[in-house]
Amino acid sequence: MAAFIALLRAINVSGTGKLPMKELKAACEAAGLTRVSTYIASGNIVFDSDKSVAEVKALVAGVLRDRFGLTKNHTLIRTPAELALVIAANPFKDAATARPNLMLVSFLDGLPPAGTAEALAAHPGPERLHLDGAHLYIDYRDGVGTSKLTPAFFDKTLKVPATARNWNTSNTLLKMARALEPSDDSQ
Repeated sequence: MAAFIALLRAINVSGTGKLPMKELKAACEAAGLTRVSTYIASGNIVFDSDKSVAEVKALVAGVLRDRFGLTKNHTLIRTPAELALVIAANPFKDAATARPNLMLVSFLDGLPPAGTAEALAAHPGPERLHLDGAHLYIDYRDGVGTSKLTPAFFDKTLKVPATARNWNTSNTLLKMARALEPSDDSQ
């Protein structure tokens, strides 16, 4: 068994993708995932499975579609090791300490087109942006609500599905997933 983190896009946001977490947890368990936990109502699931990344992604997407009728929501999967690397690679450590609720990681479902990193780096701010493979770090120094960097902007620029989590949520999900991994003394 391996631990996984599912990040669901557009769940319980602005009245769309309504999904009670208790029902999501039960549906994932019924589909065969084990030790399922959800975190806050924005579509975060931590679980164990003996399936591959591709298989658990398809399984969770199937639960969203078949059980809840959600067809426009995207499922992204990360392992605890992948999420740990994302956290360690944060280029804006000052923001993670000073304003973790305004420091976001956007998890991409694949790599954006060539030249995207350069285009994002040229953004005049006040936000700071750094694209690292399939992860975009965003420091919303002056707040998210006043930013011109909207989901539509990122969809157009990145050209791959993505969903963002703030620094607090990212770290909590890693702790939850690590708690599912076997300890060194149990091997």
